[in-house]
Amino acid sequence: MDYPKLDVALWAASSEIVAQELRQFAEEFGSFTPELFTQIKFHLLRGSGFTKQSRDELCELSIHCKTCSKCDLLYEAKKCLLWYRLFKMIKWKTVERAPPCIRLAFAKKSIKTVANYLTKTNLIDTPFYRARGSTSCNLMRRWGYCQPNEYCRAMESENTLEYNAARERVKRSRELS
Repeated sequence: MDYPKLDVALWAASSEIVAQELRQFAEEFGSFTPELFTQIKFHLLRGSGFTKQSRDELCELSIHCKTCSKCDLLYEAKKCLLWYRLFKMIKWKTVERAPPCIRLAFAKKSIKTVANYLTKTNLIDTPFYRARGSTSCNLMRRWGYCQPNEYCRAMESENTLEYNAARERVKRSRELS
């Protein structure tokens, strides 16, 4: 396996050793955060300690070795490199035909809400990302994202995943009129 290189000025061990230690740590404790890992495995770092660069390198190594799924900060805003990638992955082109509440969430940069919807509809495929269930209209109303249009009013349930089917029904009924 070809591991991402670690800066020798920051790390006292090779990529292979850090990856092995990270896997063992995650297995032993069930989860990890980069900060906790480096506090306990401080001998892997050089004198400069845990910096932003060393954190990013550890995260890149974790992504490469697929240990991210055990990270407690997985997809946490501004704490996870994958969050930034998720943010860049979601484009207006992907969201423009989504329900109005999802488009509003996108405009307000509520990326996890948008990602949950897009993952459930199979419009994006992200590594290690598990959608927490389909977003309900009731939840979107509570969060202030609900702005129902004619397609929303034609939905038979409170599940945003039904939006596209409702839109098709409305469009077909127009064609028949």
